[in-house]
Amino acid sequence: MKHKLVIPGDQLSTSEELLPGDGTFEENGIIRAARIGTYVVDEKHRTAEVKPATSTPVLLKNGDIVIAKVVMAKSTMIIVEVVHVAGKNRSISSNTDATIYVKEIAQGFIKDASTEYKAEDYIRAKVIQVKPSVQLETKERGFGAIKARCSKCRHPLVKKNHGLECENCGNKEHRRIADDYGALDLQKL
Repeated sequence: MKHKLVIPGDQLSTSEELLPGDGTFEENGIIRAARIGTYVVDEKHRTAEVKPATSTPVLLKNGDIVIAKVVMAKSTMIIVEVVHVAGKNRSISSNTDATIYVKEIAQGFIKDASTEYKAEDYIRAKVIQVKPSVQLETKERGFGAIKARCSKCRHPLVKKNHGLECENCGNKEHRRIADDYGALDLQKL
């Protein structure tokens, strides 16, 4: 079986096909990834597993392109946890808490950062500072949300026309999205 890189929340299988294993969880009969890693099937135990990135940990540095999970959205800043560094299939050894200040979200004026990203969104960003604290920016084309969930029913939002829509409840939401939102190929990170 071909190994596939996945991010938390990605659907891997159904509970009818496999059992949830290490690095996965079951939600309404669907087995989903609980971390970034490689999706594999343990044929002997019939379990879906997500193997974490291994090898020497990576230190964040200015210019790194990262995937981060939004922890909290405030009017002046977005607080995130960096979960992956592009091109480095390894865990991060340095501080993974980071902020994106409102002025670093887009080229134009943004009045309130919490209108652009919501808690639990996954975003692609660039590291612009590592000390004394990690700071990111999403101003450039290609940066922004790569995966988001409906704030009403928590189902994945899909890109439709110029916005995002929940196919489950019909809710329409706004995010600053990356060019490849919904078509992200994690193998190329």
